[in-house]
Amino acid sequence: MFISTDDIKRLPLFTGMTESQLADITTTTHFNIRHHKRGSTYIKEYDAAQSLVLTTHGWTDINTCSDNHGYRMVERVDSPLMIEPDKLFGLTTNYLSSYVAQTSCDTLSISKEQLLSLFAQHLIVRLNFLNAISRQTQHYESLPWQGNNTDPSHCITNFIKHRCRYPYGRKTLYITMQQLADELNISRLEVSVALNQMQQQEKIILRRGIIEVPALQIL
Repeated sequence: MFISTDDIKRLPLFTGMTESQLADITTTTHFNIRHHKRGSTYIKEYDAAQSLVLTTHGWTDINTCSDNHGYRMVERVDSPLMIEPDKLFGLTTNYLSSYVAQTSCDTLSISKEQLLSLFAQHLIVRLNFLNAISRQTQHYESLPWQGNNTDPSHCITNFIKHRCRYPYGRKTLYITMQQLADELNISRLEVSVALNQMQQQEKIILRRGIIEVPALQIL
């Protein structure tokens, strides 16, 4: 499948490149381009990260589970999206989350060998890749140093934010009130009161075993 320079210049890996550089990349780099139907899982949790995957069109639901699979978070993210670039290298080279096409979705994959070749030829590609990893690292690095407010609403807000890969957009946490109470080490009653207050403030939508956040940035 052909990919145009207009398509790839939208991708975070190629931000800031000139038209001639983009044209050169489209003709010299092998891209594996795939189309995914709505509802299809195109990356599963624990899959080996053998290529850098980017979404070019469509919305994706990112499903991340707790270690015991007792609860999970779903984040809805629009394209373009660079999927877990930190998993290509290092000690852990398996995806943390599953990726499901929420709408019809297109992805572009670049093998490690092709990516290393791009790094060698284009400084801007190296910098864009490093910036993506740096932003993620800085985000997680700051979380343990945020204020330790014991208010149940604040604790719930932090619990949700600390489990999100992206600090914006729709989030859906699949967890029971009792599970959340156990995770926060507070009573189920405190969790229930706090959640209902947050719903009254239109920050969340409560359903049985589900906490839906329409927009994380207003939580």
